[in-house]
Amino acid sequence: MAKFEGKKIIELLSKSRKGALSLSVLAKRLGLKKREKAALKRFLAELEKKGKIVKISPKKYSLPDRVKLLTGYVERFRDGFGFFIREGEPDIFISPRHMRGALTGDKVLLKVIKEKEGKKPEGVVLKVIERQKAEFIGTYQGAKRFGYIVPDGVSLPPEIPVGKGDTEGAKPGDKVVFKLVGRGKNLRAKVIEVLGRADDPAIDLLIVLRKYGLPTIFPEDVEKEAQRLPSGISRRALRGRLDLRNELIFTIDPETAKDFDDAISVRKLDNGIYELGVHIADVSYYVREDTFLDDEARNRGTSVYLLDYVVPMLPHRISGDLASLRPGEDRLTMSVIMRIDPEGNVVKRKVRKSIINSAARLTYVDAQRILDGEEPESPETSFRNQEVKRKVKETLAVALELAGILRQKRWERGSLDFDLPEPDILLLPGGEVAHIKPTERLWAHRIIEEFMIKANEEIAAFLVERDVPTIFRIHEPPDPQKIAEFLALAEGILGTELPKAEGVRPKDLQKILEMVKGREEEPILNYLLLRSLMRARYSVENVGHFGLASPLYLHFTSPIRRYPDLVVHRNVKSVFSRKIRRDDEWIKYLEETASLATTREERAEKAEFELIDLKKLEFMKDKIGEEFKGIVTHITSYGFFVEITEYLTEGFVSVEVLGKPFKHIKERYALVSEDGTEEYRLGQKVIVKVLRVDKSLKRLDLSIVKG
Repeated sequence: MAKFEGKKIIELLSKSRKGALSLSVLAKRLGLKKREKAALKRFLAELEKKGKIVKISPKKYSLPDRVKLLTGYVERFRDGFGFFIREGEPDIFISPRHMRGALTGDKVLLKVIKEKEGKKPEGVVLKVIERQKAEFIGTYQGAKRFGYIVPDGVSLPPEIPVGKGDTEGAKPGDKVVFKLVGRGKNLRAKVIEVLGRADDPAIDLLIVLRKYGLPTIFPEDVEKEAQRLPSGISRRALRGRLDLRNELIFTIDPETAKDFDDAISVRKLDNGIYELGVHIADVSYYVREDTFLDDEARNRGTSVYLLDYVVPMLPHRISGDLASLRPGEDRLTMSVIMRIDPEGNVVKRKVRKSIINSAARLTYVDAQRILDGEEPESPETSFRNQEVKRKVKETLAVALELAGILRQKRWERGSLDFDLPEPDILLLPGGEVAHIKPTERLWAHRIIEEFMIKANEEIAAFLVERDVPTIFRIHEPPDPQKIAEFLALAEGILGTELPKAEGVRPKDLQKILEMVKGREEEPILNYLLLRSLMRARYSVENVGHFGLASPLYLHFTSPIRRYPDLVVHRNVKSVFSRKIRRDDEWIKYLEETASLATTREERAEKAEFELIDLKKLEFMKDKIGEEFKGIVTHITSYGFFVEITEYLTEGFVSVEVLGKPFKHIKERYALVSEDGTEEYRLGQKVIVKVLRVDKSLKRLDLSIVKG
């Protein structure tokens, strides 16, 4: 197998005039001996399994696109049908008889069997290449003669029988983890684990942890390695470090924060220049390459914040103790100290290893109270002494001034700022929801946001200037088709001509957000624009950050909770040690790390959003029959979604509930009754009543009281 590789085989198949090659011809063109054909056949089977090639006859192979086959992912619905998802193109409908057992998230090989203008194309699944997952979650129910499982979500049949002896002791009403056995009419479920009672509010966290495979403990060798780390700071650790322990440096974090990885110092010089210091926990001092700690952190990729529960990237010994910038304790840091003129330009930059001693720990709310001329109230806020408290108050005023300058500078270059409220969910000890309310975005938040963005940009510039390979945080320009749809909608709402989708700039989109500011359509346009943009991701290739309108950007400021930040710290240190790596092996490592970090970030976001959705539904169960104000957020031919403004919770109003036939007028973003008496538009304010709540299906059914 050493004499051939996937790239070469794909190249040979792509150059074939007939579009396919036999095993014998491939072996000949690869220069293989007869005894090596068996190994080639096994290798081709692996490529076929991955969807890279397709076997079109007992002996011939081709590339999927040369025989009009598609490789990609499907979404399956409870009634058995599904869709083959295509980025930037219409999804392909798959009838129940053509799904071939494919489930949501499965990678499949698909053949298009029908294409008609004005209708969705139809396809048939030829093969499931790769299962998205092998385990599922549902509620066990018992009957007199047999048991069955009602799966969560809509990708499986509504009821799946459980074989004899496969219940693991589950009782009716238990939430369970199960796997599928058999196919088609013989589909059965086998219980793997009983999580607990389905009606227990605490079960939601267990469901999310299990569904997304989030680890709840660290392996023993990782914990042992963390415990062996020394508590004190040695003289050797201080070599080459800038001593900032006498500087006024402090942290601002949420009230519930358990670890602190960023601190700031700010002052205004006599010449009107601002000096901003951003000091980040030196996690790379404790987490060295090629250790159990590093391997585990890389695999986890990020900490996951599940409301009041955290799945940390690093053991508490590091995240909450050695590296955490706790007040009154010496801590090793990486500092970027910037001189910034009154126009927001960085005129001088210094990047150093350092040591600090945080003089104060502020919560965001108390930092804002100080800015508003009030006294801090939270017991979490602490100052070294009264003199420090006085100086912190003075420093915050300067910080607010500088943050305003930096924010204006970002706005002038076209940076997008989505002022969308997020839900603040308070849980009681048993997992019940005490309240849900929109979070308030404070200037204290914006100060830290602006300072961290600036630090990230300056470290990116520092590394690029020295030709140091690193991991960038990139945000590519939007897909022209998606942004064109958004611009058409915005044009209709604003009644004015807007730029074309091709070559659209952040500044163009920023102007739209400014035009709609204060209008009732502002929330929906913010939401739709955000949905039209690409996802930010990690990459070794810098293409800039579209949303921030920044040519250079990376993540440096959160190494306790993000692995790419830890890698960037090591990149910076390689400059200090003059051991910059640029070899192919290192570049490959960075590429793989960037890809893994992006995947882990996506998993974390899905888990965080899912738990929030479950808690919202749990909260709404007690609101059945009550009426609320809302706004129409999405329209389909089956009905429309409404976000309940008070609780930022989305529900669905179906056409059946409306009680008469409706038509979906796509170009008007509206659902209109056939008799012309009713119309529901995107962004329209309505009053709705809660009809039903189903946590397993993640569904909140609403009816219209007043449109």
